[in-house]
Amino acid sequence: MKEYSAVRSCHSSSSQDCTWASEFTFQDAKNAIDKMNGLDNLTSRIESLELQVATLQKYVPRIIFHAKVSDDLNPSGKRRMVYDAVIVNKGSAYNSKTGVFTAPLAGTYLFTYSLLGGPTSEVRLVKNEEDLSYIHTILSLGEAQTGSMPVILSLESGDQIWVNLIEGNTWSGRGALSFQGILLEGRW
Repeated sequence: MKEYSAVRSCHSSSSQDCTWASEFTFQDAKNAIDKMNGLDNLTSRIESLELQVATLQKYVPRIIFHAKVSDDLNPSGKRRMVYDAVIVNKGSAYNSKTGVFTAPLAGTYLFTYSLLGGPTSEVRLVKNEEDLSYIHTILSLGEAQTGSMPVILSLESGDQIWVNLIEGNTWSGRGALSFQGILLEGRW
């Protein structure tokens, strides 16, 4: 390809310094246009990636909690379990004063809860006053057993989940009594 050039000249009636005048080739113009097109392409790609990130963020769980009963509290008797030591509470849906998780949005959630109980101890996972599942120990005096239960639930916004101690003694050392939940899939 033959290169053409144009010469910019400095025409003025005054004595002006024209050192800025230079040759500008066809290839220079083409290179400048290619760079501008490249920037346009990058801008389009960035916009596309930003849209993809925003779309994917809809599927990233924003509701996650993990709480335990503080060491040496050892709840006993019939009562709602209050997991007062909060480790994670992303989305602030778990209340450490009441022990209740309130679903901020409809979706599918995974909950787990545990029990380190004595001879006859039982805890139940409750949804809006309805018992859903339980962990029960039947042991000899002086023995203890740890158990945990995962539960997947479809919840509506405002549904409440908690754990009730139905009977027996518990031991809370080293996080033995814990309650966790995570939003797996939201419905908007």
